[in-house]
Amino acid sequence: MSLQSEKTHEFVRLLTGHQAAMRAFIVSMIPGSSDVQDVLQDANVVIWEKMDSFQLGTDFHAWAFAITKNVARAHLRRTRRDHSPTLSDEIADVIADTWYQHEAPTLSREEVALDQCLSQLRPADRAIVEARYSRTNSLESHAADTGRSAGTLRVTLFRIRAKLRECVRRRIAAMGGTA
Repeated sequence: MSLQSEKTHEFVRLLTGHQAAMRAFIVSMIPGSSDVQDVLQDANVVIWEKMDSFQLGTDFHAWAFAITKNVARAHLRRTRRDHSPTLSDEIADVIADTWYQHEAPTLSREEVALDQCLSQLRPADRAIVEARYSRTNSLESHAADTGRSAGTLRVTLFRIRAKLRECVRRRIAAMGGTA
């Protein structure tokens, strides 16, 4: 499987895994509306179109819900123009923020630190990490795709893990915790 198709597969997995939560979020933004499924579909289209701007390994939930919120607000503005009863932008924002605070998955300090450290890796190193921990790919297939030996990639991965451990330790210490 090519690196691009692997990324697409992982993106689809993330997107489909968030459908129920996105639908519930939309219901909270446009309560009583029969347009929930249409808004969800519109949000999915925008998310799909922006797929290339999403960085695997970062917070998909926050990224997708920001887009979903914007799509739901656009729907509210359109229906307001039609003189249909809708929530004001301020109330919709309060609902969205409250919903996100209570329903969004919370990340541990370690997960936050790891996400930050992963985002600082060189693209080639990040690709090695993604290849190793991907459900659809393997280090061996990544080695074949890049023309490097699997043994070389394992040594490189060992060094990357050591860098990540140190980076996570420093970030947690900077957050006031102990690593």
